[in-house]
Amino acid sequence: MIRKKIFKLPATGFTERGTEILRIEALSDAVFAFSVSLLVAALEVPQTFEELRVILNGAIPFFATVAMIFLFWYQQYKFFRRYGLNDVSTILLNLVYLAVILFYVYPLKFLFAVLLTSWTGIDLFPHATEKGLAILQQEDFSQLIILFSIGYAVLWFLILLMYQRALSVSKRIELTPFEVLITKKERRGAFLNICVGIAAMLLAFAGQELLSGICYLLIPFLLVLNSRYGKEKK
Repeated sequence: MIRKKIFKLPATGFTERGTEILRIEALSDAVFAFSVSLLVAALEVPQTFEELRVILNGAIPFFATVAMIFLFWYQQYKFFRRYGLNDVSTILLNLVYLAVILFYVYPLKFLFAVLLTSWTGIDLFPHATEKGLAILQQEDFSQLIILFSIGYAVLWFLILLMYQRALSVSKRIELTPFEVLITKKERRGAFLNICVGIAAMLLAFAGQELLSGICYLLIPFLLVLNSRYGKEKK
């Protein structure tokens, strides 16, 4: 399995309780692979060099979307490797998590494509341009950001609930004090990401699309602060 042979969590002193691949993880891998397949299936075989050029221009939105999917795959992978939970609550949370991932594949790619088009002027929507259709109305841009922000916040909320579930059974799975501290740090990081998504959504509602986008640039700084806070608590 790709999880076991290729990827391995860095040595952090955290005991990996998920030594075996659970059925829910196998299903998760299939869903994430299918999500990427949806993006690939959307790429038609070019009939002309101009069509090939359009596909090549769309490489950045494609890889950006795949990178985002991989980020959430890794979050889920890390959780199951560390805790090895297979109870009903965890399974239900994971199924909702996978459903949201599938639903947001195309909105993610559309958002990245719109941003690249607006920043570079590259036409990534030739069919709409040919038909004279507006790719995105000015008043619709805030709704697109709101859609993205809702999905982003919901995914991190589900991750937060997973870590909360791990904390609630910490004695049963025999988490050490250090592991409890790391789990709380991960939960706190998920909460900070939720706050970013909610802040971006509220700013988009208020018509402040630029400030809404800037919110996401704060994520690395918030994660660094979260990491340092965890060291201080330790």
